[in-house]
Amino acid sequence: MEKWNVLIYLILIGVLLFVGKIVKTKVPIINKIVLPTALMGGIVGLAVSLIVQAIWPTVSLVDTDVMETIVYHALALGFISLSLKKTDKLNKPKRKLWSTGMIITSTYAMQGFLGVLLVMLFWSDKFIGSGILLALGFGQGPGLAISFGNMWTEFLGGNGASLGASYAFLGFLWGGVVGVFAINFLARKKGFEKPLKYEDRSVGKTTIEIDTVREISTLDGLTVQLVIISIIYGLVWLTLYVFGLILKPELGGIGKTVYNLMEGFNFIIGIGYAVLYKLLLKVIQKKNPEAELITNNYLLSNISSTCFNYMIAGSVLTITASFLSEFGWLLLVVTTVGGIATFFYTRFIAYRVYTQYKDEYFIALYGMLTGVASTGIALLKGLDRNLETPVAEELVLGSGTAIAMALPLFAILMLPQLGQGTANQVLFNWITLLGCLAYSVMMVVILMIRSRKKVAAKNI
Repeated sequence: MEKWNVLIYLILIGVLLFVGKIVKTKVPIINKIVLPTALMGGIVGLAVSLIVQAIWPTVSLVDTDVMETIVYHALALGFISLSLKKTDKLNKPKRKLWSTGMIITSTYAMQGFLGVLLVMLFWSDKFIGSGILLALGFGQGPGLAISFGNMWTEFLGGNGASLGASYAFLGFLWGGVVGVFAINFLARKKGFEKPLKYEDRSVGKTTIEIDTVREISTLDGLTVQLVIISIIYGLVWLTLYVFGLILKPELGGIGKTVYNLMEGFNFIIGIGYAVLYKLLLKVIQKKNPEAELITNNYLLSNISSTCFNYMIAGSVLTITASFLSEFGWLLLVVTTVGGIATFFYTRFIAYRVYTQYKDEYFIALYGMLTGVASTGIALLKGLDRNLETPVAEELVLGSGTAIAMALPLFAILMLPQLGQGTANQVLFNWITLLGCLAYSVMMVVILMIRSRKKVAAKNI
């Protein structure tokens, strides 16, 4: 049965996604909160796993190493699929999107500051990355949180991926539960009818063009997309293999640190190769206008969605009873403080930066900065049923500008790894703490200045 080792876990996740869809659709209490179906499936699997472990402590339903491997690769494949999509030139970020980007970035920094501060105050024996993961799990969702957790797993007792997944899981709960309470209050204030339930359905439509009778099946197109993704991911493996030979991580030292960073950011390497592939195709198309880009946005969207759903459900299954006993209180305290702070901060900043749709911006930003962009949009639908306001588009495009602005912040967040176990450990921890605070304050000051200029210009 060894041949089935990985496949049986893929089947398990598929079954849990099916169960999660039924629970999310049919259970009245569950469909009144905003939770992704994949997360619901993961919660069902986690509950069964913990019950079995409580009854038979020596029995483990899930091999966390195998599950972490699935999550690791699903994340990279999902991002590669997204990066291969053809972009619409009309969707270039406009100047006003920088305010949204700065709000998102300042919230990352604020969450990072709180996480580091709480760990330094109450869990000083633990690696402060266990607090940094608040910003990654809440602000960026399970993908980046698990990726960083994997990089830091040796500093976290082998629990890095589980800790990253737990922050993301609890972030979804904060966004999905508290966000719905906020929607009900705001809807009543505005005189709107509150949503009876929340379903993760697409509001868009896609048209598939068929050129010939032979292309009536999309199998050939799907195969092409999978081949392209496979080639790109093969290049990612080759890149890591070559750098492994050069850096020799098995010898330890700086080589191991750099290699672990590269291995943790395998999805960024994949995105880089995907962008190069698109640029190559554009050069070919410029020389030969009749040549067509062989990427299909519809199929790539479905591939990425599948990968991310498997990643979310699988990430929850990496949580174990022993992990909860070690990190349970830390998670509870840090996520509670982070959830409350994110709620009041996004409300404070949204009401001062935006001149219109203040409630809509607040609820969408809160949902995204505790979950993912789809969480924010799902909450937004409670106030903007048909997404007629510009909030949804600005939320998505603004998150793109936030990534660019957050690059120096991510560099700050990686400092503790470089100092861990060295004479500079305390110094690097303090630089990380104060760096996050300074980054957040700087963004808030810029936002306040920009918003005052807009108000002054409006009053002239």
